[in-house]
Order: sequence, then structure tokens, then C-alpha cells
Amino acid sequence: MKKVILVSHYQGIAPQALRNVPVHSPSIFAIKQGRKIMSWHEESLHIGGGDWLVAAAASQLTFINEPHHQQFSSVQVSFLQPPSQELMDEIEVGYSKGNRKENKHRVNKEAGKPGAYHGFSQAQSPKLSVNNKLTFALEQLLAMQGLDLSTQVQTHYLNGFYRQLLEAGALDKLFPGDSQLLRERVSGYLAQSPGNEHHIERVCQHFSMSKSTLTRHLALEGTSFREVLAEVRMLHGLSLMQQQNYRQVDLALLCGYQSESRFSQRFRQQFGVTPKHYMKTVRG
Repeated sequence: MKKVILVSHYQGIAPQALRNVPVHSPSIFAIKQGRKIMSWHEESLHIGGGDWLVAAAASQLTFINEPHHQQFSSVQVSFLQPPSQELMDEIEVGYSKGNRKENKHRVNKEAGKPGAYHGFSQAQSPKLSVNNKLTFALEQLLAMQGLDLSTQVQTHYLNGFYRQLLEAGALDKLFPGDSQLLRERVSGYLAQSPGNEHHIERVCQHFSMSKSTLTRHLALEGTSFREVLAEVRMLHGLSLMQQQNYRQVDLALLCGYQSESRFSQRFRQQFGVTPKHYMKTVRG
């Protein structure tokens, strides 16, 4: 059964400072306990309980997860299916073509810059203070994860959530562009088995593209196949450490690395912290 959303839970017992955390699919981070202090346009956003962080695809987030009473808890909902065309048309009606073009130019210009938060104008904050209607709509999405629902039924609930987000004036924060980025599609494919040995030729075959075409399009989005694969594996490592304690060598193997030191080096390069230190912030 095809899933239309992916739900990830995060917790911590000590401050978790992470930099350049990639968000490949449009995502909402709902803070349950504690707060997330995020760097945004050289400012600090404090996102606490009752707030959402709305992240468009190709975002890079730098933040600190700060516990309250020695506990931080949040849920990330990644959206694997875009809104219906009807909803996208309604966004377009309320969004001038001039602004759209300017925004798309800015996204392309900033793509690939470390720490850049793509998909937003200077005036749009990724922080969203939610109301009861948005909370209810999100709860329906989370509840359907435990049910064996058809893709058609899941899509119905998902578009209901998108509708509520549109009425709150925030759907264009989640989907600021007109089409899905290639890096988003590639990362979604790789994320199905992040620990496997992935060859670019197999990925090209899956997307019916030549190697030169895929490489060129990813370069236009400010990235490469190797970089997307590494980011997917690093995010997988974060997720694994949230689930249980691992020996670092086992963690490396599960993330597709034969070398424990190479995995640790890449993890620190990506997030600014070692796997060993991060795991201590999760459970001590």
C-alpha cells in the first residue's frame, strides 16, 4: 500500500544542536514538549508547544532541540504526495505571478548554499502558530497511519489537511513551487532502502533518465547524486538512533558504510556533531 505521508518521532533528554539538516520532502514539525530554537535569516525563531515548523522541500535547517523538564519531543510529518490540482490552482489565485516568479528565481539562486532556508520570502516565517482546526486535521493524518487504508482514502484525508492549511494561509509555505524537485524524487526513492548499495545507473533507469540528464538536473538544483545519497543515509542514522542504542559500527553498516570512521566523519560533517554525542542526547 502506497503511503502518502511519512511520520517520524524525535526525542531528547539534553540539548541537541544540529546544523544543515536536509529536508527532502515538504514537512511539518509539530513540537510536543520543549522547544526548537532555529536559525532563520540570521535570526532565532523559538518554536514551542502549539507551534509548527513548516519546511518546504530542499530546505536546510540549523537548530537546537531544547528539552523542558529534561524532555524534548516532536513529530515530523513528511508529505510524499502534493496537493490536488484544484488546491494548487487556489494557491495560484491568491499568489501573484510576479511574486511567484520572484520566489522561484530566489530558490534557484540560493540552491546549494549551506544553511540556506529555501522556499520562503524574507517576510514569510516558517513558524506557524496553530489553531484547533489545524490540530484536528493533523491528528487525523497521524491516526490513519495505524490503519490499512487504501491510497485513495489516504489521499482524501491528506487533501482535507491541505485544505485546512490553505484556509490558514500557510499551504504555500509548504509548497512554494509549482513542481516537485528532482532531488525530492531521488531522495524519496533512495530513502526506501538507505542502507543498500545504490548505483546511479540503477537510479537513472528507475527515472527513465540518462546519467548526464540526471546529473545535470541535480546540478541545477545545487546538488549531486552522491550528496543526496549521503544526506539520505545521514538522516537514516538520526532516525535509527532515535529508536534504540546502537554500536557505532552497526550503525555505520545499517546506513550503507563499511567504515565506522568514514560514517562518523560524514555524520559530523553534515550535522556538526558526532554520532556518539548525538546518541547521548537521546537517552543518555
